[in-house]
Amino acid sequence: MSEKHEQTPLGSDRPETDPGHDAFGYAPFAARIARAVSDTPSPEGLVMAIHGPWGSGKSTLLNFVRHEISKFPRDRRPIVIDFNPWWFDGQQNLAAQFLAQFSAKLPRDSEALREIGDTIAKYADAVGNLLAASTGVPWLSKASFLLKLLKRKEKDVPTLKAEISATLRASGLRFVFLIDDIDRLTPEEIREIFKVVKALADFPNTVYLLAFDRKTVVEALQAHHQVDGEAYLEKIVQAPFSLPAIDRSRLRTRFQMDLGRLVDRFSGPEIDRTHWANVYVDGLDPYLLKPRDIVRIMNALIVTYPAVAGEVNAVDFVAMEFLRLFEPTVYTTIRDNSSMFTGHSNDRYGTGRDTGKAFHDAWLAQVPEARRGHVQALMKRLFPRLQSVWGNMGYSGAHEALWRNALRVCSADVIDVYFQFGVAEDALSRRELNELLAVAQSGTEEVARILVAAASVKRPNGTSKARDYLDRLRDLDKEITPAVAAVLVAVLSTVGDNLLSEADEHSDGLGSLPNRWRLIGVINDLLKRAADGDRLTLVRQMVEQGSLALAADAIETVEELRAKPEQAQGWALNEVDDALLAELKEIFVGRLRVLTASQLLSAPELDFLIHRWMRWGDPQEVRSRVQPLFEGEDTLPPILERHLRFGTRHVQGDRSVTRVPLLNPKHLEQVIDIYALEARVRTMLARTDLTSNQRTAGEQYVRAMESIRAGGNPDIMRAGD
Repeated sequence: MSEKHEQTPLGSDRPETDPGHDAFGYAPFAARIARAVSDTPSPEGLVMAIHGPWGSGKSTLLNFVRHEISKFPRDRRPIVIDFNPWWFDGQQNLAAQFLAQFSAKLPRDSEALREIGDTIAKYADAVGNLLAASTGVPWLSKASFLLKLLKRKEKDVPTLKAEISATLRASGLRFVFLIDDIDRLTPEEIREIFKVVKALADFPNTVYLLAFDRKTVVEALQAHHQVDGEAYLEKIVQAPFSLPAIDRSRLRTRFQMDLGRLVDRFSGPEIDRTHWANVYVDGLDPYLLKPRDIVRIMNALIVTYPAVAGEVNAVDFVAMEFLRLFEPTVYTTIRDNSSMFTGHSNDRYGTGRDTGKAFHDAWLAQVPEARRGHVQALMKRLFPRLQSVWGNMGYSGAHEALWRNALRVCSADVIDVYFQFGVAEDALSRRELNELLAVAQSGTEEVARILVAAASVKRPNGTSKARDYLDRLRDLDKEITPAVAAVLVAVLSTVGDNLLSEADEHSDGLGSLPNRWRLIGVINDLLKRAADGDRLTLVRQMVEQGSLALAADAIETVEELRAKPEQAQGWALNEVDDALLAELKEIFVGRLRVLTASQLLSAPELDFLIHRWMRWGDPQEVRSRVQPLFEGEDTLPPILERHLRFGTRHVQGDRSVTRVPLLNPKHLEQVIDIYALEARVRTMLARTDLTSNQRTAGEQYVRAMESIRAGGNPDIMRAGD
């Protein structure tokens, strides 16, 4: 993953101020409101209101109104006074603060208006006393700080108000109060702000433009006044307006643009536009109802996506973040039961239907009915397996490699990354896989270094990171060029023996896949991607220069394909003809013939190599080379150990498998007298310098010989039998 542009800042849900940036079609309505507050003839405290739910853009609309007013000619431009009751805590006199804002905005070039600043201060205190008496809220009775500073004698409220009204009327100026965020207040504070507006609203040449969620305010008024909240509002607000319906196409465009800017910062697999359209329309669009919904999801993605960009399918990750924010119960269900969602099916009985239907019906029933349909549709898009739960669509196991390669959340190998918001250090990231393909364009040395280093990175279960490289390489149909395929074949042929451990071979539950089979399968897939004229050359080079075990396995695979041509489909090795096959056998035998005794003993898969040498070479020559190794005091323990294998035993009712040693002397009959060897093995077991595996090999050989003499089959022996 590489980042291509500067970071995208988190959105603060900050409203727009310039109508030129109008993303939701509010600017024309704001212009009409601005003209109305400016041109209404001689208003006597006109109260207007803009209604809209939280996050729908009310503050943006007020900003646009302010912007439009600022463009009016100076001689008809009202004085705008911002008052946000959310700025003041519950211990402050809202009436005093409201009038203080008013006084602060009075033009100072008019002596008459300067004078009424003092009058407004006294009026604020008098009104505060009246409101305190009507509400029983003690803090409203505290004298305003303005009155304390001025130290004037009080006048009665009507016289003070008359003085202020006369001066304002004579000034010819118009004042517009913009009051926002009323619905952010507590129910008690909402009640108080409307009392203030009611008490102060009828000054001449003043207009009050309020913005709030009508439902929230009505509920607060009803709860505290024990009256009809709607009727109460109607007595105060003369001109109510609802926020214009958001143009859904504008909302969608804004989200797509914001998301595109984020995703484009990072390199990664190309986005499947069809998959995105299906996921968005079926499951995501219903959640984007107002601008704040976009802010919420984009803020989440700005934090979570950069850490996994290139390691997840971008479409699936966005969808999972929607679920995390808007359907947290569904998100948690997936996280805690991932095996019920990943893969192609849980059809245990060949019925074509997934057996987890009861489980999926249960969690879906917990989703509110209004959202259940699009949640189900979204889940079927994200997890194809669910299409067999709630429908008749089925997928084969072949799709799982495609999903893994596309980094889909439905892949069992990938899903954990979606919940970790990052890739574990011992896991193979897509970035590392891309790096391997990139260095493969320059030669074999760096590729070999990366793979050998990965072999030493172990997970808790003992498997290696190198195994992940091999498994993932088989999925990359489009990314591996013919030239890169040739490099990878050469490297795997050479260092393949050093990549996989015994844990890599025995980590698939009750079954196991021999390491050489895993390697030859990967090499075959790479050969298919190599250029037509290079494949046979690569095979020859693998047998001439690569791992002896892989060379033998490749030759044996060709033999089997030629014996059973009906199984040859999909095998690049099927291109080897009889003449080349014979030549490859000669090359293989020639390489074994020149090995020293110590080189033979250190060769991986020695038992496998000896038996193929016997088949493709001169048996007598093989016996003459191998028998001394079984007869030598120093060479017997290591060569016997090289014939030791481990299998697994599982007893019905047990929750785990038991690892058991296997060594069948009959497999050695072609090269050694197994009865004469038994005596030497018993002598060997008396030694104290044997390794654990050497001792296990000797003990197993003795037990197997006892079984043979009793007419048993050592191949089905189990530890303790």
